Amino acid sequence: MPKPRKPDEVFHILRAHDSQFVFYEKRGKGSHRIIFHPNIDGHKRSFAIPYHKGRDLQKGYLRALIRRFNLPDDIFG
Repeated sequence: MPKPRKPDEVFHILRAHDSQFVFYEKRGKGSHRIIFHPNIDGHKRSFAIPYHKGRDLQKGYLRALIRRFNLPDDIFG
């Protein structure tokens, strides 16, 4: 079960896992950021997450990231 993490921690963990992850700041709406990967099972995948400096990403967002990008279940601890 992933534990809540800050958005910057999530970006760092994903980049350490796979260097092909790209993070777009100007493409999201408002205070959201886009996480993009060019090749997940032969398809491009993206996911928008809220980016508020003082708030954590909750378990639901992290589980959705794991499913969307086919990540290992224990990547976020």
